Amino acid sequence: MLQQTAPQARPRVLVAAGDFDLLDRLANAQRSTAAELLRQELERAVVVGESDSAPPFVRLGSRVEFLDLPSGRTRAVRLVRPEQADIDAGALSVMTQVGAALLGLSTGDSFSLATEQERERVLVVIRVEDP
Repeated sequence: MLQQTAPQARPRVLVAAGDFDLLDRLANAQRSTAAELLRQELERAVVVGESDSAPPFVRLGSRVEFLDLPSGRTRAVRLVRPEQADIDAGALSVMTQVGAALLGLSTGDSFSLATEQERERVLVVIRVEDP
């Protein structure tokens, strides 16, 4: 069961205009906890164009370094489409809970969720590199 912090506590989510339709199709193509999270995040997302001034944010192709607070582990991954995923190579699918949670976040943002194993995770974005 997917649980998150209260909506008012969640950070702003930015989505690149060029990615929105693909992400929407991916989120609606399956029924899973990760797909539901992605749908929720897209519903509240601010869509930004390439010419809009926005801070760097996690989008498809971005490299993101984040801290998983409960474990204390820092990871660096590239957010990718499901068919490009290869966790051994650091390519994390946007169709995973962690990938959907990171989408749209900027440096310093955090996202809290409970995994399907009911373990709470708090992810804190340390750095974002544009694709």
